[in-house]
Amino acid sequence: MIWFLSDLHGGEHVDGLHTYRTLRKEGDLLLLLGDLELAFRPTEENQRFTEEFLALPYPIAFFDGNHDNYPFLHAYPTETWGSGTVHRLSDQIVYLRRGEIYEIDGKTFFIMGGCKSSAKWKEMGLWYPDEEPNEAEIEFARENLIKRGCRVDYVLTHRHELGDDPEARTLAGLCAWIEENVAYTHWYVGHYHKNERRGEKLTCVFDIPFALTE
Repeated sequence: MIWFLSDLHGGEHVDGLHTYRTLRKEGDLLLLLGDLELAFRPTEENQRFTEEFLALPYPIAFFDGNHDNYPFLHAYPTETWGSGTVHRLSDQIVYLRRGEIYEIDGKTFFIMGGCKSSAKWKEMGLWYPDEEPNEAEIEFARENLIKRGCRVDYVLTHRHELGDDPEARTLAGLCAWIEENVAYTHWYVGHYHKNERRGEKLTCVFDIPFALTE
């Protein structure tokens, strides 16, 4: 079974992770929807969280949000996993690439991490230029979806934002393009620190483990 959580923020929101440990069974996968904050803050607490997370002994896949250390994550070696490219952080943990489509448990998952942070994060020095998907990543995502016939089982993004121009090479443009052109069963997002369903095909994930059963 696949489970979702999001926005652990370097250990600030780990109750869901503790709950997941009591629920998981052999063969389950935990999929995190951004803002993990590995090696993100120059504090002992963040360093401890990073070390403890990377030592977790069960399967985890995650993608980035807007509060992540992209140079740190991209420094890990790449390999093929779930028919897509990932960075391998440990025997159990992989970091998913923006714009990839992965095959997991017989289902297809489109992935797009990142989004723009508010100005306060720049002022605090907790910001990286790579937080927003760039034009090349947006184009890579479109091309992958077109190759799949614009059909996937699930769309997973850190943020759900719709722009006026679906052809724009921005996250908002990509989200709008997906809404107009891609057939999918459901869309899951992190970022908003809420556990709630918005309409028939969009769910916000946060700190309550969500089991994918649809």
